Amino acid sequence: MQLRKALTGFGVLAISIAGLTTRADAISVEDARTAVDAILMQSGISATEVDARPIDGDAVELVYDAVSLDLSGYSSPRQLAMDDVLVTVRDTDSANQVDLDVKLPEQAKMLAEATTDQRDLTLRNAGGYLRWDTARNVPVTFDGFADFLVGDEPVSRKHWLINGLIIQWLPEMAKIAWQAAEWTGPNREKRGSIKSANFTLYPDDDGATHLDYSHDGLWLPSLIQPRTVRVKTSSAGLPWSDAQPIIEKGFHDILTGTAPRFARRQIGDALWKKAAQNGAPVKVDEFYIESRGLEALGSGEFLAQAAARYGFTGDFDFRLLGQEKLVDLLGTPDNPTILGALVPFAVNGLAAGRPGPQGTTEYDGQLLPDGRVVVNGLTVFRTADGS
Repeated sequence: MQLRKALTGFGVLAISIAGLTTRADAISVEDARTAVDAILMQSGISATEVDARPIDGDAVELVYDAVSLDLSGYSSPRQLAMDDVLVTVRDTDSANQVDLDVKLPEQAKMLAEATTDQRDLTLRNAGGYLRWDTARNVPVTFDGFADFLVGDEPVSRKHWLINGLIIQWLPEMAKIAWQAAEWTGPNREKRGSIKSANFTLYPDDDGATHLDYSHDGLWLPSLIQPRTVRVKTSSAGLPWSDAQPIIEKGFHDILTGTAPRFARRQIGDALWKKAAQNGAPVKVDEFYIESRGLEALGSGEFLAQAAARYGFTGDFDFRLLGQEKLVDLLGTPDNPTILGALVPFAVNGLAAGRPGPQGTTEYDGQLLPDGRVVVNGLTVFRTADGS
């Protein structure tokens, strides 16, 4: 009996060790080339292979020059061009899936007919890790990054730069984040900067879709600027199973040349349409805004409606700290400042507040189907046609 137990134990141990030491098969140069060619073709990327060699006994390195990608969503046709792109391909333990490690060069160009649309690009430690399903020709996961990314317009010298860029796509999370970004006008005239930003979409345990957005240290050359923003939203009526394909397509569009601003708008429009079809309320679980000594904290719930003037109807409430500073800036309904006269709805809404705890001012609001905004029972905004 003891001998049988000992033999059984050794057998289980041997099977366990064998399972732990199982490795993915080495991939051939031809299989690696086939996988990358399929990705390039689907993504609309043209490239010339200049080198291919096996490495480490289980991987293949491919080097590409004349890499070109047409960019869309911009005001004029543009093209991304670079040389010396290194792609390392490895097989995985999952059937029909390969891993790609992509390293981008330090120099690239955005080509365009107009000089003002051209950019000289500088990249530091830029690339990504991609797991690709070779049977379905779709990405499974993606982690993109750049320690430093800058675009310079060669004549006017205006530029934009981003540090610590992260673009991440997982089956149950999508994320874009960056650190220390800035953008300028001609001759490096500063037009804006931000210390950090984070945009994340994910499901909760019940399958509801969540969207979290935050930024810190925003600077703009304006009187009112939301330096710090935190927004947490969710929608039980918009399940992740509905949202995930929309978000995946949007991220794929960004990675294959669509202007990020254009792709974000497409994602937002598609999610709104799905929410409207589902009759799904969108909850603003929490929002916080800080700007030049002003602070606002609140929440709300909105319903996507095709018939609504602005696409949504709903209720919101918040507490404002620092109302007197806005009154100094905008004035009162009876005595607005020059700026306040340009935004009477803001002056009226500000005056509609009621005293709250700890020196705050409280506001309860409604966005009505006809576009009117009602704050504490007072209509503070109506559309130009009077509705």
